[in-house]
Amino acid sequence: MLVRHNTALLEQAVGLIVKRSAIPTLQAEAAAQEKISRAAALRRIATGGAIAVAAVGIGLGLKLGLWDTRPTIPEPNIPRVEVPAQPAETKADKPSIPLPTPRPTQVPTPPMPTKDPDVVTVDFTKFATKTIDFQGEKWELVSGHHFKDEKDSSWDTAWCYSHRMVNGVDVNVQLANRVGPETQPVSPISARETLAQVGLTDATAIQLATNCAWLDGRTFAASDFATDPHREVGAVSTQPPVMTTATDSDTGFVVVSGWDAIGNDLPNMPIRGVTAEQCQSACDRDFTCLAVTYNTKYQACFMKGDASVLVKSEESVMAAKKVVESNLHYSNLVFAKNTEVSGAPYWTGQLRYPDCILQCANENSCMGFNFRSKEMSCTLFKSVTQSVDNVAVASGIKSVGN
Repeated sequence: MLVRHNTALLEQAVGLIVKRSAIPTLQAEAAAQEKISRAAALRRIATGGAIAVAAVGIGLGLKLGLWDTRPTIPEPNIPRVEVPAQPAETKADKPSIPLPTPRPTQVPTPPMPTKDPDVVTVDFTKFATKTIDFQGEKWELVSGHHFKDEKDSSWDTAWCYSHRMVNGVDVNVQLANRVGPETQPVSPISARETLAQVGLTDATAIQLATNCAWLDGRTFAASDFATDPHREVGAVSTQPPVMTTATDSDTGFVVVSGWDAIGNDLPNMPIRGVTAEQCQSACDRDFTCLAVTYNTKYQACFMKGDASVLVKSEESVMAAKKVVESNLHYSNLVFAKNTEVSGAPYWTGQLRYPDCILQCANENSCMGFNFRSKEMSCTLFKSVTQSVDNVAVASGIKSVGN
C-alpha cells in the first residue's frame, strides 16, 4: 500500500536551519564591508591632505623664488682667453706724486642790511654823581655828559647841578657848564635869586662847582671858571642859543635851523617827499597852519596848528608865522631813544609823547622824563642821576648850554 507523506513542514524546517547557519557568514561579510569602507574613507582623507600640503609648499616655494619659472637658456660656449698679469709696480719703478690739497673756497659774507634810523634824533648821556660836605651840609653833585651817539669817544657838552629842598619845594641849582672838553668851564649858571634860595652866592656856587666830577677826570679851581653873561632863569629861554635864524621876506616866516617845534601836528602828517620850500608854501596856503618842522634827512613836512616849545634837532628846520614868533621858547631838553633815566620822580600820568615833552619843557621843576609808548605813560623827574639801556623807553633830560 502506497503511503503519501506531507513534506511541507519538513522543507520549512530545513530552510530555517539553512538560514540560521548563514547568519554568521552574513555578519562576517558585513563587518568586512564596513572595514573596507572605513579604509577607503581614510585613504581619501589622507590623499586630500597630502594634496593640500603639496599645494601650500609649491606656493611658498614660488613666493620665495626657490623655483625659476623662466626657461633656462644655455650659455654659449665662449673660449676663455688668458690675459697675462701685469707686473706690480714698485716704488723704485715709479715715484709717487702727492696730490695737491685744494684750497678751501672762502664764501664772501653778505653785508648786513643797514637799519633805517628813526626820524627822532638819538642822543646819548652819561652821568657822574658825587656827594660832598659843603658848608656843614651834604650836597649831591650830578654831572651829565652829552654824546652824539654811543660810539663817540668824547662828549660835546657837559653840565653840573645839584638840588635842595626849600620849604617843601625841590630847587634845582645849575652850577657849571662845559661846552667842550677843551673849553673853559662856566660858573655859576643859575640866577642869583635861585642861588639865594639854597643859601649860595656867586662865589660859593663857584666854590661848590670845583667839586663837580667830570668823566675826563679834570678838576678846576675857582679861578678857572668863566662867568656867564647870559644867565637863565627857569627851564626855558625866550632867546635862542647860537644857531641859524632868518626871516623869509616873501612869506614872512621866521626860519630857525637845528630846532623842532614839538607837538600841535595837523591831521595826516607828515607830508613826505617834498622840499623845505614846498613845506613852507603848503603852510602858507593853509590858514590853520601856524608853523612847520621840516626834517631834512627824510624830506618830511610836519604842519602845525601852533608852536611854542622848540627842542634841539640837528636834522630839522622850523619855520613859524610872525603871529606866533613871540610865543617861541627854546628848551634845553635833549633826547635819548632806548634809554631810561632814574632819579627823583614827582609825577606820572598818561600822555602822548609830544605832550610828555611839552609837560617837562614847560615846568621849571622838571629835569627829565621817561616815556613808555606801550602804556602811553609819562614820568617827570625833579632830578636825574643816571641812565640805563631800555628798548621800551624814550627819555629826555634838561642840559645846560644847549
